Amino acid sequence: MKKSGLLNPDLNYAIARLGHTDTWAVADCGLPIPNHVEVIDLALVFGIPTFDDVLDAVLKDVVVEGAVIADRTPNTIVERFSKLSVPTDVVEHEELKKQIADCAFVVRTGETTAFANVIFKAGVAF
Repeated sequence: MKKSGLLNPDLNYAIARLGHTDTWAVADCGLPIPNHVEVIDLALVFGIPTFDDVLDAVLKDVVVEGAVIADRTPNTIVERFSKLSVPTDVVEHEELKKQIADCAFVVRTGETTAFANVIFKAGVAF
């Protein structure tokens, strides 16, 4: 058994496969995800786990060099990214949904806050 960190085997595997500049996302439970994109569905019930819970856990294991958020993203999420010092592009929500189609995977949370969706660009650890 793992001693610490992420326990979900599908999420661990997806993260381990990421290469530099690959994109992946953390999404609310309502985001439409194209059928060809791998979904790691962590949603249990509405609100569990939250976007923040998932983001906190995942960002401990992944190097991020950029992010994309929608212009309608809630201020609480926008404020979080300003603290992370990660270059963040802001696009229209419809554009973000189009970019989801290019993601290696999407982590679906139980988050019910509308537009709580972020696309990340994988960085390198060296």
